[in-house]
Amino acid sequence: MGRYERAAKTSLKEATSLAASIIDSVRQDLRREEVRLEEEMSDRVNSVQATLNEVASIQDAIIAGSLDVKKELEKAKKRLVKYGDRDLMVTQIIGSATRLGELRTLHLDAVNRIQGALARPPSAVDIIERMTKDLLKLSGSWEASAREIDESIADVVDANAPIEMIELNREMDNNGYDLILAGEDRSEENIQKCQQKIRSLTGEDNFNNYPL
Repeated sequence: MGRYERAAKTSLKEATSLAASIIDSVRQDLRREEVRLEEEMSDRVNSVQATLNEVASIQDAIIAGSLDVKKELEKAKKRLVKYGDRDLMVTQIIGSATRLGELRTLHLDAVNRIQGALARPPSAVDIIERMTKDLLKLSGSWEASAREIDESIADVVDANAPIEMIELNREMDNNGYDLILAGEDRSEENIQKCQQKIRSLTGEDNFNNYPL
């Protein structure tokens, strides 16, 4: 096994190990974020649950109270029409207005309670924003690890020409092989043709931008 093959296997082994490591790291980071998200969302819902139940009970009581007051008003109106009982009607009007004021106070209290519960931080939106920021921070470390993988893969094949090929190229260029090809015709034109032939066969002309 040649040195480049050994180096390639070593680099690929390192890249494989780094890839497995970053996958495991991302998986663990995402799992931690998932657990934290579940806990925070659960706490958010639980924190308002008691208030929501209380408010629901208050609203039900307001409905029931409103129906009772309206029913008593209807009875008083019928007695007023049937018997002319104005005193009862006056008393019922005052009582109904007072009761409506109490029900309205209960309603406003319920509204304040629910608004206070909803405004209590962190909100569900706050939780998601926090998680998004954390994921952005984590992605920075993931990208750093990913760069190491790319660098390791890039090292698998050396872009530089092997020293042995460079030495062979120098051998072909600098040891008079063009003169040997020229034979007895040592004219400048023939020597240039021989030089060109060697360059063409070695591919040197195709790699002017990549000198050996």
